[in-house]
Amino acid sequence: MLPSRTLPCLGHDHNSRLPSEECYARAMGRSSGSSRRTQGILGGRSEQVVRRVLDAAIVELAHSGYHGFRMDVVASRAAVNKTTIYRRWPSRAALVTALVDRMRAPLRESPLPDTGRLESDLVEAFARRFTFGRKTEGRAWARLLEERYRPEVEAIIGAAVAERRDEWRSMVIRGIARKELPPRTDVQLVFDLVRAIVDSRRSSGKLDTSWLTLAVRTVIAGARAGVLVRGRETRSR
Repeated sequence: MLPSRTLPCLGHDHNSRLPSEECYARAMGRSSGSSRRTQGILGGRSEQVVRRVLDAAIVELAHSGYHGFRMDVVASRAAVNKTTIYRRWPSRAALVTALVDRMRAPLRESPLPDTGRLESDLVEAFARRFTFGRKTEGRAWARLLEERYRPEVEAIIGAAVAERRDEWRSMVIRGIARKELPPRTDVQLVFDLVRAIVDSRRSSGKLDTSWLTLAVRTVIAGARAGVLVRGRETRSR
């Protein structure tokens, strides 16, 4: 057998000669460790850039809506080049889609209440909705809903709206199953009435829980009386 080749290992004592396999292993060990450190640094910086861009984009969306949304304004707010944004999000639609995914994440982690009573479910759910609406994310979402007539916006938020609507509807459906409301109660109309009352106080900037409870009780009382039953015939007097 031929003797194992020996090579000087760089970075070590030049007089030290090790088998080439061991030298290679040492070199690879240093290289892979250095590579991991570099990836960690770059990965951390990349995550920071993504957060800055998304934070800036949510402000721009809340301020300008989808139609007026400008990538150069986002770049300026985030203190990055536009090319940095376009490399990750090649279009306005792509960036706004990322924003919608970001806004949906906490909603999925915090499902709507299921306390066993329709009144308390609705009070808590609408209180959360009001609080969310006061945030930048809530204002941005409201701007998207206002522009839902645009096909591009509908393509971005349509699935999210349908998913959330089903969650809200399930609260009333559970109430009907518990016989808190008549079987054929118009589920959507229950929400529409409570929402209309709550939104009438939006300009005040605050929502009193006792007032919200009274509003919910009023709508539920009407629904229990059968006023919101689908197909209910009105008798002329």
